[in-house]
Amino acid sequence: MEREEKYCIIKELLMPNGKKQNVIILDGGSEVLEFNSYEKADYMASVFEFNSDSGYKYRVRKIS
Repeated sequence: MEREEKYCIIKELLMPNGKKQNVIILDGGSEVLEFNSYEKADYMASVFEFNSDSGYKYRVRKIS
């Protein structure tokens, strides 16, 4: 039996010391926000990035 691939969104933060820190985006129940397709996750990442006032970058990562 094949496992279904899932994807999450990673928010990239630039810390005051110049280092990058990655943060996994959570849903309203404090669980990892998971997507069943790369396309859906990529679309949401682009929406988050477009709406970011601070210029944060978002990328998609395969989790299973």
